[in-house]
Amino acid sequence: MSDEVLNVVPVEPAPAAAVKITVRPNGPYRVEGPISLVDVNGNEWDLTGKPAISLCRCGLSSKRPFCDGTHGREGWKCDASPIPTEPVALG
Repeated sequence: MSDEVLNVVPVEPAPAAAVKITVRPNGPYRVEGPISLVDVNGNEWDLTGKPAISLCRCGLSSKRPFCDGTHGREGWKCDASPIPTEPVALG
């Protein structure tokens, strides 16, 4: 047996890839990154090979939860910017 002491350096796990959600003006939520999409019963959609998906925001899609472009044909409008917060009163 050897009297050598092994120097073990813990390996930090690689940071998880970030998920990015973009609210498209008058359109869907565009979701990019490693995601799982699960229904109320726990059933998961197969998103194999899909680096991004578009989720319906208007409620008119016939392929919900996915966007099928109906919002554009129906003229659905919705602002895509965050609602500004009220300034805090000083004094």
